[in-house]
Amino acid sequence: MSQFYTVRPEWLGATAYIIAGGPSVRRQNLNMLKGRHVIVVNSSYEAFPDADFCFFADSRWWEDHKTRAGMRSFKGRVVAASQSVAGEGLLRVKRIYPPPGLADAPDTVATQRTSLQGAMNLAVHLGVARIVLLGADMGRAPDGSSHHHSPHKWPNKPGNQTWDVQMAQFRTIVEPLKARNVDVVNTSPDSRLPWWPKRLLSEVV
Repeated sequence: MSQFYTVRPEWLGATAYIIAGGPSVRRQNLNMLKGRHVIVVNSSYEAFPDADFCFFADSRWWEDHKTRAGMRSFKGRVVAASQSVAGEGLLRVKRIYPPPGLADAPDTVATQRTSLQGAMNLAVHLGVARIVLLGADMGRAPDGSSHHHSPHKWPNKPGNQTWDVQMAQFRTIVEPLKARNVDVVNTSPDSRLPWWPKRLLSEVV
C-alpha cells in the first residue's frame, strides 16, 4: 500500500471555497460557507474550524500547530505536502515544485512558496469545476498586518517581498486551470492577483 494519500474526485463538478491567510478574511462573513465544500490553508482553520480539509506544506507550521487545541479538535481531514511530518490521521501527499503549476497524479500536488497553490491542486484532484478564493490578498493590509490568524513564529520579509515570490509561482497555475476548465473567482477585494475575476462572496455562494 502506498504511503501517500490518493485524492478521490469526491467533489466532482462542485465549487471549492479555499480560505487562505490574507487579512481580508476578517471582513468576510464566513457563516455563508456553512455546509459548503471548504479547504483551509495552514492557520485558517482557526477562522473556519468546520472545513472539510486543512492543507499545509510547511513542517515548521505543523510542529507549531499540531498540539494546539483547535487543531486537535479539527474534524476535517489534514493533508500535508511534506514527507518530514507525522501525526495521527495525517494524510501525506507527494510534493513537486512548479512548474508545472498543477500535478496530475492524484497523490501529488505542486507547491513551493505558497501552500495556497497546493490547496488549489488538492481541489482540482477533488474534481471541482470552480474554486472560490478567500484571503488571497498577496500583500499586507493597510494597517500593515500580513494575516488574519494568529501570527507565525517566523517573520515575513519586508513589504510585499514574500508575496512577490508567491505570485511568480501562481502564474504557473493559470493556464493549467484553464486547460482543465476550472473557473477561479477571487473574493479578496484588494488582492494583487491579476488573473481571476473579483466578486463579492455573497455573489458566488
